[in-house]
Amino acid sequence: MNLDEFYRATATLNRKFTLLLAKEDHFVPVNQLTKTKGALFLASIAKSKSGTATITLDQFLTRTRALPPQTNLRTLTNRQLVFGFRIVNKSIVFY
Repeated sequence: MNLDEFYRATATLNRKFTLLLAKEDHFVPVNQLTKTKGALFLASIAKSKSGTATITLDQFLTRTRALPPQTNLRTLTNRQLVFGFRIVNKSIVFY
């Protein structure tokens, strides 16, 4: 999935939805974005004072609007291309 596809798929969603990654049998918050040539890596590694921060859809859209729309979304742990997402309890879960 690239940014353009993600933007179109989430255009009507609530911008307060949090972003999560599926990790084994549970979900972890997306809290770090790393840009490389042609790809944006999603990760759950950064810590905040109150624990682990979570990026909302609105924050993600704001932080990525200057990137080319053909930028691929990938997970940092295994560098796999994100295939899509699903909505679970007011969160966007990438898989």
